[in-house]
Amino acid sequence: MKNVYHSDIMNLLIRQGAEGMRVKAIAKRVYNMHADLFNLNLSYTDLRCQISSYLWKQSRRRESVFRRIRYGTYALRSDVAVQLDLFWDAPEYHIKEARHNVPRHTQLMFDF
Repeated sequence: MKNVYHSDIMNLLIRQGAEGMRVKAIAKRVYNMHADLFNLNLSYTDLRCQISSYLWKQSRRRESVFRRIRYGTYALRSDVAVQLDLFWDAPEYHIKEARHNVPRHTQLMFDF
């Protein structure tokens, strides 16, 4: 079961570390990421309820990446956080390597 805001929640909890975050703080930050003048259908209370129920259901599953620390506070499982940390280090190296290997004679489609 994937949530629309799954990647945003993951990024917030990765930055937060082992202490975790309260659902209220997660909901506020996710709401601020997606709220703008063009997205009028987004309600903070609906978003908070959706995130709260998603994290609660996911933390009860054995294979989930989320764990409940205490009432209303969630974090990533420690083994998942290490795994993600190793995963994110690899592509960065390849991107830097690829930038150096770009031929200098490539032409732009549009000259400014």
